[in-house]
Amino acid sequence: MSARRLLVAGLVVVVVVLVVFRQRLYLRDPLATVERDGMKQQDYRVYVNFFNDILVEDLGAGRRVLVQAQNGSPMVPGIPVHLNCLRGMACLTETNFAPTIPLRGRGYVPAVEMTNKFVTFIDGDGANMRIALR
Repeated sequence: MSARRLLVAGLVVVVVVLVVFRQRLYLRDPLATVERDGMKQQDYRVYVNFFNDILVEDLGAGRRVLVQAQNGSPMVPGIPVHLNCLRGMACLTETNFAPTIPLRGRGYVPAVEMTNKFVTFIDGDGANMRIALR
């Protein structure tokens, strides 16, 4: 088998995996910005999937928050139960709508708003989070 055929076969496999797992695969968005209570933050990484669901990684606190939408309406932000990541590049969840642990208990109203340009929500500490996407 020639190197060209092997390269084409590998490329086809990668494209198929990306298409099949487009809702589970979160790729890093280096152009995204994170604001917390109106102040721009530097120690955060943002990952986004094909449907503009986001995964926010707080490098300082060492935690990740997943904000997803199901049938067009936002779900409660939470900490993903199962998540596999390649450091700083991509993350993969187990299912299309990953199970999460809510950021707070009863009475938590996250006030999530999601568009294709930004996501806003109230985090577990009560801070207003705004993530501007690419």
